[in-house]
Amino acid sequence: MADIQKHFERFHAIIRIDYEMSQPLREKRDIILDRIRKHLKDNGRPGFDEFLQGSYAMKTGVVPIEELEYDIDVGLRFSFSEKKHTAADVRQWIFEAVDGHTETVNERGPCVRVTYVDGYHVDLVSYAVWDDTLGITQFRLAHKKNGWRPADPPKLIEHVDGAMKPYAGTEDGTTSTNQFRRVVRYLRRWYDEAIPEESEAKPTGLAYVLAAVQYLRPTQTWNSKPNDLLAVQNLATVLSLLPGRIVVKKPTPEYDDLFARLSDGDMNDFKARLVALALDLGSAGRETDPVKACKLAKKHFGRDFPVPEPEETAKKTAAPAIVTSSSSASR
Repeated sequence: MADIQKHFERFHAIIRIDYEMSQPLREKRDIILDRIRKHLKDNGRPGFDEFLQGSYAMKTGVVPIEELEYDIDVGLRFSFSEKKHTAADVRQWIFEAVDGHTETVNERGPCVRVTYVDGYHVDLVSYAVWDDTLGITQFRLAHKKNGWRPADPPKLIEHVDGAMKPYAGTEDGTTSTNQFRRVVRYLRRWYDEAIPEESEAKPTGLAYVLAAVQYLRPTQTWNSKPNDLLAVQNLATVLSLLPGRIVVKKPTPEYDDLFARLSDGDMNDFKARLVALALDLGSAGRETDPVKACKLAKKHFGRDFPVPEPEETAKKTAAPAIVTSSSSASR
């Protein structure tokens, strides 16, 4: 069997958003936050503390393909209860502060989005945060249609971080990223290549993260080396074989199903693509020629998956890959 782990890791290094690569986006974020702070102060409104959320906080961001945009989610933490101000009022404060900063500023369900012409956008999510009578910190998200909605961003991050503990020792040699985060990035790029646009027909990045929490296991070879090909294959197989719709619920309020946004047709398409991915990765895992194995992977992961030149692959066989810690596919 061909060992193409190094090619998966090269692919990961290409698609991974790192701190330096995101510098322009972070600068745009800081300019926006300064603008909001000034606007709120000038109008006698409460200030806020910001925090990162989404893929930046979880370190699962991927470099967008040409058809998509870089994005960053920023939480705005206001220290008052949901009874102090309405969600609509707080959202309006933020919209007024950033309106006109770029040509495109719009209100979306949970956020206000500021879009730049050079392929970046910043999503601003407002929260009311206070301690209740029991001393428990409460979060409420200001939603466009639904008003103040229960949320708990810190607990969500804590949940995901805890799920990654078994992946200690699976880090790659290039980026020191564990297998959990690598697999999430592979799947995100995989479906971006399949549907190269922002669409309700695609799972969100968080959906992939929580699906991995529920169904992915650390996957290694006979000599305790990470085997990303088999990890992705196993996860794709398990998800594709779930009866009916895939359901992955958020472990924090409002405990919503993150795959609910997909229509039944979209879900069927998604599961069919998972089947095709699992089958071709299975073939790649049995292939003795690394070039052919990588071509099978590239078919699904797209333009940035490396395929070695034939002269690079003098040794076409390697020790068989077996799972050491993922014999169970579900928790």
